[in-house]
Amino acid sequence: MAFYRFKVVRFYPFTFLIFLQLGYFSMHLNNINNNIEISENESYYQIKILEKSNTRKNWNKGLAEIQFVYNDENKIEEVSQKLLFYTDSHTINLINEGDILLLSSKISQIKNKGNPGEFDALLYWKTKNTMLLSFFDQSDFSILRNEPPSYKNSIENYLTGILEKNLPKSQIGLAKALFLGDKSALTTETTSSFSAAGAMHFLAISGLHIGLMIFVMLYVFRVFSRFISRNHATIIILLFIWFYAYLIGFPPSVVRSVFMFSLITLGSVFSAQSNQLNLLCFSAAILLIINPWYLFDIGFQLSYLAMFGILLTYTQIQGFYDFKNKVFRYLWNGTALGLSAQIFTIPFCLYYFHQFPNYFAVTNLGIILMSGILISFGAGLFVFSWSPALSVGIGFVLSLLLFLLVEFIGWIEQLPGAVSKGFEISELELLGLYTMILLILFAYMYQARSVYKYILATIILSSLSFHRYNNLNENHLVLFNSNKLCFAIHSNKEIYFFYDDLKINEYKYRRILESYEKCYPGNISTISIKDKNMNYMIQNTKISIVDNKNKKYLILNDIKHQIVYDNKTKESQEINQIGMPWVKGLKTTLNKAIFYPL
Repeated sequence: MAFYRFKVVRFYPFTFLIFLQLGYFSMHLNNINNNIEISENESYYQIKILEKSNTRKNWNKGLAEIQFVYNDENKIEEVSQKLLFYTDSHTINLINEGDILLLSSKISQIKNKGNPGEFDALLYWKTKNTMLLSFFDQSDFSILRNEPPSYKNSIENYLTGILEKNLPKSQIGLAKALFLGDKSALTTETTSSFSAAGAMHFLAISGLHIGLMIFVMLYVFRVFSRFISRNHATIIILLFIWFYAYLIGFPPSVVRSVFMFSLITLGSVFSAQSNQLNLLCFSAAILLIINPWYLFDIGFQLSYLAMFGILLTYTQIQGFYDFKNKVFRYLWNGTALGLSAQIFTIPFCLYYFHQFPNYFAVTNLGIILMSGILISFGAGLFVFSWSPALSVGIGFVLSLLLFLLVEFIGWIEQLPGAVSKGFEISELELLGLYTMILLILFAYMYQARSVYKYILATIILSSLSFHRYNNLNENHLVLFNSNKLCFAIHSNKEIYFFYDDLKINEYKYRRILESYEKCYPGNISTISIKDKNMNYMIQNTKISIVDNKNKKYLILNDIKHQIVYDNKTKESQEINQIGMPWVKGLKTTLNKAIFYPL
């Protein structure tokens, strides 16, 4: 026995070193082409279309691979870099996945705006090995080789057609997100409502959807248990969910979920003593070897943390109450499942999104109750689409269910105190939160009576509360990085948002304002400053906006700042100058947000 333990102790470090080396090697492979520099000037590029979205938005997103660069010296350089592109609704319909284009357009590096609370687009696309960005339209390219729609795209278009035929137009975007994994057609209002209610995870096909699919299909096969064994049914189900993942384009969230559930399902079927936690860790290790950047992917982090929470805490939480009534027991089990999934994801949600949905338990319970029925009717609509009578009936019920889902989410969003905002936590506080959770969990599991976990919890939670209190009560003026001048004044929990727009329409600034308000909450007032002179007195600070002969000035306590739109409008260096993001040669430029305390 001692010799066996010695071998085990030696085996663990050896295994760790092997996986560490595999991760390093895989990281090298994933970054092997990232050292190629591509000029940001307009040049010619040969690109291959990898993905595209099909929506009716003004700008549609796609992903391409740059294959060749034709530089100014008439030299051809072979490269292999991914390119994120945006194009108009007309142009997106002229190209197919697999097309080879000769593109003449400016390509730039993907960058963050540097505005408060914004989504970290640079890290997000870096995890997908994509660092370049381009905007183009029909006049910027010619098609070198046109590919007909692939078999996968044909099936996807067919399934989309079924949804469009049987559901109202207003529900198509939500249905495509839930059943086809395509969130490109979701409206801003829908995503905002689901985010405020704590249900954004339901809009992306992930572990919840795949798990429910497996559960529903196992239930169906159980009815026919006389004709098919459980092992055979499991193999059929796994083949189906992998085919489903293929049809919707193998999005990362689906690949993670399908692979993870495949291992867990196979382990539970073929081994009575399988350890689901070990299988979960093994699936994560394999995916990280394939692509180490998954480690920094938000979806990867949240999905695996949710599963860790379920496996580690669900039994303990579910055991708090033992209801005899089947209905109450089912409701409590659903609540316990939502709570256990949320425990390990809360710190990262605060870190990334700066807000916390206070009624997440109610939201998760409602989603768990409705999701199985929704997925069943969604699958039924596709399966029975050949029958007009059945598809109309199923489509009607599915439309009603989607309506109830939206109404439920809207009701949660409108509840008093639905969302707590103002959280800005550091990496150290993030680490402290997870240390606190693990200490409390281990203390409960092993019945340890240590006071240190409570001291740590008090310190961490006090730090979070202190930072949030400061954000709620901070008084400042912030200039945002935007194509048009816009800034906000935060004072006494009030937000005055000023924007310079020809159309006097704050819609285009909504994303900036919503992100800012997550970090610095307050009641919002929007004010247009186009061709206007204004004076304000806030917190003993005099603020003036002067528009004089196409020149804009911001005056803070008699200190004059010129907002420079181009180098031609620059005045004497004696005046403080703040350049718009594209203006070069100035000491202060709005390539990120600038704060002025009041």
